[in-house]
Amino acid sequence: MSRIVVAPPRRERIGDTVRVLSAIEGRAPLWFTVPVEFEDLLSDRADFALLGLLLPAMKYREDLHVGGVVTDTLLHRVGGELQDLLCVVDPIYSRVRITADEVSPAPPPAAGVATGFSCGVDSLAVLSEFYLADDVPAELRITHLILNNVGSHGGGGEDLWRERCRRLQPIAKSIGLPFVPVNSNLEAHHPRMAFARTVTARNAAVAHLLAGGIGRLHYAAAFSYSQIHAPVEGEISRVDPMSLPLLSTRAVALTAAGTGRSRTQKTLALIGRPEARWLDVCTNTDPGPTGNCGECPKCMRTMLTLEMAGHLDEFCPVPFPPEPYRARRGAFIARLLASHASHDKELVEYARGLGWRWGARARVLAAGHRLSRLGARSMRAARRAIRVSRRALLRPRSRLSSGRPVPPGERSPRSLP
Repeated sequence: MSRIVVAPPRRERIGDTVRVLSAIEGRAPLWFTVPVEFEDLLSDRADFALLGLLLPAMKYREDLHVGGVVTDTLLHRVGGELQDLLCVVDPIYSRVRITADEVSPAPPPAAGVATGFSCGVDSLAVLSEFYLADDVPAELRITHLILNNVGSHGGGGEDLWRERCRRLQPIAKSIGLPFVPVNSNLEAHHPRMAFARTVTARNAAVAHLLAGGIGRLHYAAAFSYSQIHAPVEGEISRVDPMSLPLLSTRAVALTAAGTGRSRTQKTLALIGRPEARWLDVCTNTDPGPTGNCGECPKCMRTMLTLEMAGHLDEFCPVPFPPEPYRARRGAFIARLLASHASHDKELVEYARGLGWRWGARARVLAAGHRLSRLGARSMRAARRAIRVSRRALLRPRSRLSSGRPVPPGERSPRSLP
């Protein structure tokens, strides 16, 4: 088995940023950057490199050696129970051997408490519970807001991350919390690996990178407890309540925040709240001046939820432009009714509870989508059967009675001429 060998991390100043870099034998280095004013948040340990490269190692079946100091409990969990979990929930992973130059017990946790800050539904729910509420214990109260560039910005990449940072910085300032933008080339180290299958470990790597000043990360839950199951169907976030404790140490506690509420419930909780004006759920790489395009699936689902609740007008034209939604509403509803995605089914169930009536045209179009999907599955099954049959025909024939191979030049009694 081949091996990924990572050098101990080192720091360097690049303009007004600090870059933490780990060289890797035979490939590009792994790096992260933060603004100079947040250098005191950086950890000296190599735990971030371990978590940042773990899933590529497991997918491509390469052992991993991490240079520098790695926390002993993290190495133990990642080398054992975490890999057990990942191999159960996602078939693309295999167990690998993980070693380090040096292991050491975790230091005491720093006082900082962070959360990822995107102004999405889940993000604002965490901010409301752990900062804006009046009864937040000091140990859990958010002190820093973070926006990572670890692959979540799709085709927009670093440019879209910078644009989102530009929009979020004044919001963080108005809230009264420091905003920490974390850039990286972590996406380049996950070739042909979907972000949704790797998101938890990528963000956990950033939490450990900042362990010099951050002792707790409130990790915004994408799924509620009722939606947690294995296998994960390509979405590793479905098992965050199980994986995050295994990605934690005494120095850095990662906890799934908001798992007790569904996406629909979190959306409805924003009605009448002042922070609702910041809501940004868009997945479009060119969302326009409001931050939301009003036509991508996440914008459409959020706006339909608010329409069902009778409050969409309060969210238009800011943060949502109404015209794109109205133009595509019927087609979106048809796809929603045919969808098996958890958040879509959750919204359909909410509509049923309201007594919401879907139009006849939407129901007919939804039936068409279901038939189309069924046909596509049948075609895939047929192609798989053909591949299996071809492989079977290419195998050497053998006598059925004895199981011994047919000698060269001798025809099996049951073979056709």
